Amino acid sequence: MQTDWDFCAGSLRKVSRTFSRPIEVLPGDLRKAVTCGYLLCRIVDAVEDNADFTLGDRDARYHAFHEVIRGTVSAREFERSWSGVDGSPTEEIELCSQVGRVMGSLDAVPAEMRASVLRWVTEMARGMQIYSHRSAGPDGVIAPSTTEDLERYCYFVAGTVGHMLTELFSCEIGLRPADPIARQLNENAEAFGTGLQLVNILKDITDDLHRGWSFVPRSLCSAEGLTNRELVDPSRRTAAHRAVVPLFDLTRRNLGRALDYALAVPADHREIRLFCLLPLWLAVKTVGLAYGNDAMFTPGEAVKVSREEVENIIARCTAGCGDDTLLRADYEAMWTPVSRLMVASSADAWSQEMDAA
Repeated sequence: MQTDWDFCAGSLRKVSRTFSRPIEVLPGDLRKAVTCGYLLCRIVDAVEDNADFTLGDRDARYHAFHEVIRGTVSAREFERSWSGVDGSPTEEIELCSQVGRVMGSLDAVPAEMRASVLRWVTEMARGMQIYSHRSAGPDGVIAPSTTEDLERYCYFVAGTVGHMLTELFSCEIGLRPADPIARQLNENAEAFGTGLQLVNILKDITDDLHRGWSFVPRSLCSAEGLTNRELVDPSRRTAAHRAVVPLFDLTRRNLGRALDYALAVPADHREIRLFCLLPLWLAVKTVGLAYGNDAMFTPGEAVKVSREEVENIIARCTAGCGDDTLLRADYEAMWTPVSRLMVASSADAWSQEMDAA
């Protein structure tokens, strides 16, 4: 018979192409804890993302999920609530209908790790439930009002993950809160999660709009004379590109701190370093593909790193994992073509302003 852990390992590969490989390089109990934490986060995502759920449906599932996390009820009620549900990928529905197996696997890891996973998954779910009560604007889109509003959302959906990982890594490495390495990890934990989340936001603009959401702040769209719905209007393409430039800047700042986070992990903990480096390198490559690319605003066109480039990134990160100088040089080299585009865009914008004056 399939064990709970076999189910979790198989489910991870089904629901995530990006994170399954980095997670699988982690050692022993840490791998199990991160896998279970990631799967629980995906369950929360499934509650948020299903376009067929009413607000009442979501609240009921959030409530049931919290009860499962707290251990006050069995997982069966939550699992049964996914019977016959449409509107989500089959793999996610299967995962939600087997949450008891995830909890069973999590019970097998050290108590400190288990507590960290449950604490931060609970924080994530509470925040996402708050944001699920947002109403659509006149354009029929639910969106954050300002960049600060977006950053608060990113804290709940991704900064929490950064904190969860930091506690799990500290437990595995044997760090105490006062240790300099622990302090550096904590200082950059939210940026690590937020940077990766912002990349997802930039590459998924059309997918999010399809389900009535936009994570481009309304203030950025308004500054360019746009509604969020008009981000995908081909006749407003130049304005759409200008509207997201501040998000690219914010993403770059967070990813820079994510690099500091990854390099704070001691080099002799190679597996943890690789876990941090691989998604970071993929994120930077994705930013390079997205910046100035009309595919960001064109439904049906994907902004995605090729499988060949993924393998190349894995090889480079693996080879240079213990060399901070080499890694920083490789990181900066990936940004070079994007930086040139950013400078050119700024020069064009300045020229247009001068012409208008």
